[in-house]
Amino acid sequence: QVLTPSLAPLVVPGTVLILLGLFLVQRLGTSRVGQLFGPVIGAWFLMLAVTGGIQIARHPEILAALNPLHAWQFLTERGWKVLAAVGAIVLALTGAEALYADMGHFGRRPIQWAWTGFVLPALALNYLGQGALLMAEPQALENPFFHLFSGAWLVPALLLSTLAAIIASQAVISGAYSMTQQAMQLGFLPRMQVRYTSAREIGQIYMPAVNWGLLV
Repeated sequence: QVLTPSLAPLVVPGTVLILLGLFLVQRLGTSRVGQLFGPVIGAWFLMLAVTGGIQIARHPEILAALNPLHAWQFLTERGWKVLAAVGAIVLALTGAEALYADMGHFGRRPIQWAWTGFVLPALALNYLGQGALLMAEPQALENPFFHLFSGAWLVPALLLSTLAAIIASQAVISGAYSMTQQAMQLGFLPRMQVRYTSAREIGQIYMPAVNWGLLV
């Protein structure tokens, strides 16, 4: 729909096909899925960093937003509505919890390095870049992310963002396997089939019942 509203009828069927494909490849194991998704997500975060950095270079005054006094002022001026703002912040933080659920699949150190050295800087640059864009073009508020791209780059950005959304779903799926296995070991859930998909990593598992339940 970002490209043309005439494609709107294809959104739901396309989504269903993507979901089917995503859950069908789960039985291959986390490492094989990761080898497929890793380069794509690397390109995604690199794109976020570059597009955000370009806007920051054009409007460096956005860097004033890093002043913590602005955050304090924002919170104190909200009154009782501050609860909604803090709730949104907590929701953003809970998204990062999928990283911890995936720790059994990849280990602590890779997640630490990937997050602090690559993901967090790329996200910060992109959000600051969107803010810089809105300072210059307030009308871009409708969809500031896709307004970061010129016409020639819109289609690649759309394809890459779609793939990134699929990969983000992968983190939740593999995290669900880990949490379900832990619940079984603690006696909170009945026994289910667990398939180990790696000869080296005990945390890399596939659970058919959880997989198909999530698909439904």
